[in-house]
Amino acid sequence: MGRKRGSSGLLGAVRRVGMAAENALEIARLGRLTAPIHAPYKIVHQTRVARLRRYGGDDYRPSIAAPVLLVPPLMVTSEIYDMSPDVSAVSALLAAGLDVWLIDFGIPEEEAGGLDRTLDDHIKAVSDSIDRVRDASGSDVHLLGYSQGGMFAYEAAAYRACRGVASIVTFGAPVDIHRNLPAISDTVASRIIDAVRYALETPLQKIEALPGVFTSTGFKVLSLRKEVGQLFEFVQKLHDRQALEQREGRRRFLGGEGFVAWPGPALRTFIDEFIVQNRLASGGFVIDGRTVTLADIRCPILFFVGERDSIAQPAAVRAIHRAAPNSELYEVSLKAGHFGLVVGSRALQQTWPTVISWIRWHEDLGPRPTLLTESLPPEEAEEAEEASFEAVDFDVELFYDAITKQVSDAWDQIGDATKNLGKRADSLRWQLPRLSVLRHMTPDTRISLGEALAEQATHNPDGTFFLWSGRAFSYRDADQRVNHVVRGLIQCGVRPGERVGVLMGPRPSYLSITAALSRLGAVAVLLSPSRDRQILRNAVQAVQPAHMVSDPENAALAQQLFKGKVLVLGGFGQARPLPAGLVDMEEIDPDVVELPNWYEANPGRARDLAMIMLTAGRGDKPRAARITNRRWAFSAYGTAAACTLSPKDTVYCALPLHHPAGMLVAIGGGLVGGARHALASDFEPELFWTEVRRYGASVVFYAGEMLRELLEAPPSASDNKNPVRLFAGSGLRADVWRRVIERYGPVGVLEFYASTEGTAVLANASGKKIGALGDPLPGSAEVALVKYDFKRQKLVTNEEGFCIPTDVDEPGVLLSKVDVRHPVASFDGHSRGVSESRLRKGVFATGDTWFITKDVLKLDAEGTYWFVSRASRMLRTPSGIVPSREIEDALYEFDQIRRVVVVGVSEDGHQVPMAVVVPREGFELEAFAAFIDEHLEPVQRPLYIKTVPAIPLTDGFRPRLIEVGVLPEAGTKTWRFDPRRAVYRPVEPDGEHVRVGE
Repeated sequence: MGRKRGSSGLLGAVRRVGMAAENALEIARLGRLTAPIHAPYKIVHQTRVARLRRYGGDDYRPSIAAPVLLVPPLMVTSEIYDMSPDVSAVSALLAAGLDVWLIDFGIPEEEAGGLDRTLDDHIKAVSDSIDRVRDASGSDVHLLGYSQGGMFAYEAAAYRACRGVASIVTFGAPVDIHRNLPAISDTVASRIIDAVRYALETPLQKIEALPGVFTSTGFKVLSLRKEVGQLFEFVQKLHDRQALEQREGRRRFLGGEGFVAWPGPALRTFIDEFIVQNRLASGGFVIDGRTVTLADIRCPILFFVGERDSIAQPAAVRAIHRAAPNSELYEVSLKAGHFGLVVGSRALQQTWPTVISWIRWHEDLGPRPTLLTESLPPEEAEEAEEASFEAVDFDVELFYDAITKQVSDAWDQIGDATKNLGKRADSLRWQLPRLSVLRHMTPDTRISLGEALAEQATHNPDGTFFLWSGRAFSYRDADQRVNHVVRGLIQCGVRPGERVGVLMGPRPSYLSITAALSRLGAVAVLLSPSRDRQILRNAVQAVQPAHMVSDPENAALAQQLFKGKVLVLGGFGQARPLPAGLVDMEEIDPDVVELPNWYEANPGRARDLAMIMLTAGRGDKPRAARITNRRWAFSAYGTAAACTLSPKDTVYCALPLHHPAGMLVAIGGGLVGGARHALASDFEPELFWTEVRRYGASVVFYAGEMLRELLEAPPSASDNKNPVRLFAGSGLRADVWRRVIERYGPVGVLEFYASTEGTAVLANASGKKIGALGDPLPGSAEVALVKYDFKRQKLVTNEEGFCIPTDVDEPGVLLSKVDVRHPVASFDGHSRGVSESRLRKGVFATGDTWFITKDVLKLDAEGTYWFVSRASRMLRTPSGIVPSREIEDALYEFDQIRRVVVVGVSEDGHQVPMAVVVPREGFELEAFAAFIDEHLEPVQRPLYIKTVPAIPLTDGFRPRLIEVGVLPEAGTKTWRFDPRRAVYRPVEPDGEHVRVGE
């Protein structure tokens, strides 16, 4: 009997070997044992990009009405969801009674035009499929996406603002791809990826597609252990034809047939937008010319995380928390790799049952899935009153040498400071080339706004230049529009050198006309429609423009201000009734305008006048600031260098374009930095974060009290889930600075100071001393603080007539040294430059010349400058000189007030402080008085307190002091301090006078 069993066992072994050999020969000869076995389906709709499948036979009737739409990634076929019967997700979903649909992108390399598909094609195909599935089923759709298919699901849902989407379920879908690099900070990862993309620039432009074999090989390398295991399992079952046939589809899929080519255009966009720029995480990716952010997703999201996933690292997947702050998020974490999340025994036992339970739960047909956890956010890895941010007019030679030395020193002292190294690398790549432009600029250098736009359009024509009202416009689009406007201007008689008034609200046409005038060689005079009418009339009369260009909304105002013919630009293709007597430039066909022989594009030289801007003057007479191309270049290139702007950045500009900080800094800096521009129609705090997330803004420029308005919004759990890396500007007070950092997460603040007419430039680049102006920018003019007699309003001098430097922490007036090689810029329209009263010779030595800024600063023991006040706002009280700003800063710490301005009230030949306050609801005078007692010196005490509903702000978000009021008017809530009883008593009207109430 023993021999029989042995003989039988031997015969069985021989038979298995024979069957294995037979199966192996058939596989070798035909490449397969049988045709793949798939769940039945029919094609409901077909386009050049995709086919829409609906699964189930003719007699299949789903028991759950809500449909599911499966979205595969680009690099594998749609059979990832139905690889073979033993691991089919489709079969599992059908067995549960679901209505199963799938979008099939096919095999691009085998289809006409397949390799020309863009990323937009695929996302719009998913969106179109949602509509068709919803129309057919009558219910909102549950989107299910694996890997990049999950990214498509996120993008399509955001693109549609979740219209028709019941929920989103993703499997190993990375959101922050930079976190796929383990044990490296986001900053360093970003630089590594950027460097690799830069190195691959040429081959990526030439590549037609990424072959499927590349993806297949990559998966196998990353899953080598499983590959070996599956090979052993295949050999062990080589004799079992039934088992082999059951696994045939899986074997052939993983063997290479399941991997397809990635179309070149889609690949390049994916690399640039979602790998290099990382816009899925930050927001601001562009689909079909529209800006999109995952913050627009408001439906529930369930995401699966593979703890062993080496392709979509858990941190990259969980980044959906930061990107989609308005959605309910749920997580299922499995001990699986990238494939194992959707294919294999674990997927059948855990993934798909959870998905089925999820859908039943959301359709009120079952309990909450047992594996579901409500996902928690992962732990993170690691003022100048009259200052104008645009006046960064410094010695480029010194600045260039200083930064070059910093970069050189950094490379010599690498150590282990990877973050610092990254910053120095940014200096090397981004700062030095820009500073080199300025260093080598001569009066005859051709440089201008129009020239910079043309260069970007040549270098990066398809790159996004600006974003406005949710639409995206490329550099090519913008440059072409400018060329068309130039032809229209020529047709209307505008010639080089002429001054042309521009009166527009914030809109793309403002950019277009300003760049077109630059390209033509004319001078743009930037006017604000919100300015007082008399101020505008005085400005137009003083500047004497030859032409006026307006948008439709301000055309009637332009006719009132300007006696000549008004040109109207903007609103193309829209019905817009215009006043009679205007020239509608939108009706001029640029193709029929013949360019004259004298026309030369972008003729502007550094010395030429580029534009004229209005700055605050006295009363209703503004000053005309003359901006040369050289000064425009210093502002633009200096901003780009200081903020390290690059094509990865999106600059958010809520400042008016007629304001220097808007046109010269935000627009100019972003343009030469190759960054995208997000233009806000107006600054509206309630829309600010919505737009920042939609555009993926990384750098926000501020001025004055702008950021204080943001802090008035109620706190939100999503406050620190934003893409901003840097706030940059001037006028940020310490209390706002602290609250911005505390509330909005790890953002940087770059505070600048630049004197309005001199060349003094200070910058608090480190941000370590909150509220400080910082240190002189390398290469800026030499500065000094000198003693000042605030009562007599004159500089204090010694016996020899020279000025006296201030002591540590002593307020003094800031002076900037005038370099005779670079005279102070003209602000009054005359070649002689600034008023002689602002220049002083023999300040510290015979023959030297210094500019008096009239800004009061103090210098601490470490050499850091702090803003104190404008000299004109130093109050001359009976007890001594008091800076009004110091009182304001102290009062801002009282949380029952929204805004405060301290002004001087004339009384008995002196000035006494009056605090003009915008109170919050629940404001208590007694509590405010107690706060004043505790936090202010007696000399700083406001003698008057006046509450008002609002304090008007200038275009630069600074209080309009002239409108605040000097003395209390009848009918207002005003109190005066009674020193005898140490209380504030109401002031009541008595005819035309006021008296202290009893």
